[in-house]
Parts: sequence; C-alpha cells; structure tokens
Amino acid sequence: MTETPTPPRTAPFASTAAFTAVASVVLLSQLYGSIALFAQISADLHVDTAAVGLLQSAFGVAYAAGFILWGPAVDRFGPRRTMLAGLLGLAAMTALAASAASFGWLIAARVGQGLAAAAFAPAAFAYLGTRLAPPRRVAAVTILTSSFLASAVIGQLLAQLAVDHASWRWFFGLSAAALLAVAAAAAAVVLPAPAPGSGGARPLAALWTLLRRGPVLLLLVATSAVLGPFIALYTAAGASGSFPAHELTAMRASALPALVWAAFATPVLGRIPARVRLVGAFAVAAGACAALAGPADGRTAVTVCLFAIAAAVSVAAPAMIETLSGHAPELRGTVTALYTFWLFLGAALSPLLVTAAAASLPATATASAAALAAGALLTLAARAAPARG
Repeated sequence: MTETPTPPRTAPFASTAAFTAVASVVLLSQLYGSIALFAQISADLHVDTAAVGLLQSAFGVAYAAGFILWGPAVDRFGPRRTMLAGLLGLAAMTALAASAASFGWLIAARVGQGLAAAAFAPAAFAYLGTRLAPPRRVAAVTILTSSFLASAVIGQLLAQLAVDHASWRWFFGLSAAALLAVAAAAAAVVLPAPAPGSGGARPLAALWTLLRRGPVLLLLVATSAVLGPFIALYTAAGASGSFPAHELTAMRASALPALVWAAFATPVLGRIPARVRLVGAFAVAAGACAALAGPADGRTAVTVCLFAIAAAVSVAAPAMIETLSGHAPELRGTVTALYTFWLFLGAALSPLLVTAAAASLPATATASAAALAAGALLTLAARAAPARG
C-alpha cells in the first residue's frame, strides 16, 4: 500500500512550522520527562534508585538506533506515512508505559517508545527540506531544532506537574492522548508524497562512505558531548536530593530561554564560522561545569551555571550539524541522520554517568567538563584529520 501520487506542491509555512514544533515537544517530552519521574517510579515499582536511570537509557538508545532504521523508510514510504506510523506506534507504547505493572514491563515500553519516536525526526527534516519554499526552509529547520532543545526543559516541567498533582502514570496516560492528537494533526497538515519513494542499499552505502572519513567520525564522537552533559547535570541535580521539588522546577524553567536564544540570534551568530562557534560553545559549557564541580554552591549559583551550559548547547547543536555538513555537502540527509543518532546517544547514556558518579552533582560536573573539553579537542582535530572516502 502506497501513498496516492499527487502533483508536488509547496506546504504552507506557518501551519507546517507550528505543527513540527509542537509535535517535537510532545514527542521528546517522553525522553526527558522521565528524569522528573525517577523518584516516584522507584518508590512505586520498588526499584533501586541507581537502576531507575535505565528508563532514560532504554528510550534513548532505542531512539538513537531507530534513526538508522527509519531513515530508509522515509525514502521508501514518504515523510507523511513514516511520521504517522511512528506517532501511532508511540501513542500505543506510551499507553503501555502508563499501565506498566512492573519495572521490566516499563523498560520494554520505553524501548518501544524510543523506536517509534525515532520516525519523526528524519521524516520531519526530509519534509521541511523538500516541501517548503526554499527561502523558508532554514527558518523552519531552526524552529524544529530549537523545539528539540526546548523539550529537554518542557518535558521535565510537565512530568514534574504530573508527579506533584497526580502520579507518573498520569504523565504517560495524558501523553498518549496528546500523541493521538498530534497524529491527527499530522494527517491534516502534512502533504502526501508526490510519488512513491524507492529505498535500497544507497543509504547504507552513504553511511559507510561517511564513517570512513576521518573528520566526520571525529565530529560525530564529539556530537555525543553536545547534549549528554546537559542532561546528566539535570539528572544529577534531581537525584542528589540537594534541592526540593519547587527549586528543581524553577531551575528547569530558567533554562528554557537559554535553549532557544540561538534561534533568535542566528543573524549575528551566522557571521561567525561554524567551527569557531562550536569550539567556543564547548569551552563555555566546560567552564560552567568546572564551576559546578568547584566553587558554585547553592541554588542561584547552580542555576546560573546550568543556564550557561544550556545557552552553550543551543549554539553547539546547530554549529555541529553545519560543521558536519561542510565535510559532506553531497550527503546532507545521511549526515543529519548520523548527527541525530550521536546527539541522542549521548543524551541516552548520560544517566549512566550520573550513576557512576553516585548521583553527586560535583562529580557529574567534573566528568561533564572532561567530556566537553574532549569535544572541543575532537572538533579541532577534525580540521587536521585526513578526509578519506
């Protein structure tokens, strides 16, 4: 069964941008919202606090791996059908999570959530890059990327509200209903593919071509440090027990402007070479982590440091994809898939770092500073690495 071929036509900018922004926040809230649910799930399902971090990793690893699986599906079935399949599957898995009777059941549901959620990003990027008018594409992609980052805060805030006023099951239950609404919106807003796509071995060949290029491989490894330390620090702040719930909520909310500011500063930031922006962002974030590991103390100091890290992430994320694309302009789609895979792999593995640090915020900050410094060094090394393939 394939989509009915229709003459290509340009998608309306406002409704398309609004849909992808809202959809990405609802979808990725499933990844980040679990951070605020850890304590209540641990008590409710009688799980050790160290093991409950697997909820984040189970979703995140499946989510990252799913990009490799769903990418060719977009080429074969089109963005609309791929998006709808993923959203409906995610709604079902989210309902399963809400009714989980055991931790094992919940972990399985989280894996299913991650795999289904991974359909959205490659479908959305492909749709924006082909169906919007060319002058509108950069703005739409910037809005989408900013929404991805903003969901790291919004998801935690929504989950915290569910914990404060109901339970963790309500977060997943209401999210399942919201995802069905998003799927209905996708059916109404997203245009059908003009003709059936054709999948095949080409995407896999493109992956292999890119992974053989030294600069690209170095930058991909560095990509795992863009979002991972940020998520690790927020996880550690909640797991440390040093801050009451209302302070954690305020800290999370205060990071939201920092995560989206780069979208509004694009005309200024765009004058700075992407690699310079990227190294600078890594350096600022590493410095803020070092402050958290040492002299920073109290909610105000911690909030300021986390704000600085969030602001650096909002610069690093688009700068990294721009730098990567510069090494393979002929394979932008495949570069985007690999970039997103490494970006969310870092986010998925971050709770394991917190567990290794015994939920200590200073220890997590120290490890995060090292990861960010390594990201800066890898970015610099990529410039000198031989390009092969």
